[in-house]
Amino acid sequence: MNLGDLHKVWEIKALKRKPGEEEAKIILEKIAKQVQPIMRKHKWRVKLLSEFCPNNPALLGLNVGAGIHVKLRLRRPNRDWDFYPFDQVLDTMLHELCHNAHGPHNASFYKLWDELRKVQFHSFR
Repeated sequence: MNLGDLHKVWEIKALKRKPGEEEAKIILEKIAKQVQPIMRKHKWRVKLLSEFCPNNPALLGLNVGAGIHVKLRLRRPNRDWDFYPFDQVLDTMLHELCHNAHGPHNASFYKLWDELRKVQFHSFR
């Protein structure tokens, strides 16, 4: 077995109570695939990647337990069919992955996030 295969998103779940569940799942799958090379490089794992819709409209993502569960907001608040642009969700995922290495939002965290953005968005274009 290739050990690189361990460093990935293991499970994906979209919200079942929202319209467009299949579209949400496809977005999460694309996000997981897009960040897999970065996850391999840093030896990061995410057990569960899921969609969430928190009450706080400013909250776009959450990383629980350094990758045990990453939650991403895919839709604009109170607009269930209005998904955020892919690049914005991808950037939120990069932000949440940085929490696998750095808990607080400190200089090391932002340095890593900037590095991941350069790699990801340079290769994505």
